[in-house]
Amino acid sequence: ILGYVDLYGTTYQSATIATGFGGHLAQPILRRRVEGREDELSEEEAVQILDECMRVLFYRDARSLNKLRRAKVTAQGVEISEPYMLETNWSFAESITGYGS
Repeated sequence: ILGYVDLYGTTYQSATIATGFGGHLAQPILRRRVEGREDELSEEEAVQILDECMRVLFYRDARSLNKLRRAKVTAQGVEISEPYMLETNWSFAESITGYGS
């Protein structure tokens, strides 16, 4: 279980937490893919889910980069990955009209 406290003292606990814009776009993905399966997830699957969330957020934010790092926190300490790039595919944008075309 994760916990959250904001600047106003609002607190809650949940199996998944996303803040900011991630609360709108990533949280539904996390609920669908994680909640109720917390004890079954492998680290590899958790990374795939995180990458899916970050990819959705990247596609939505026109001023971000698809380069990120992951942190893993355990009782043994913290591991921070080397920077890596998310695979993206912008071919769907060819069929969108009305936005600067």
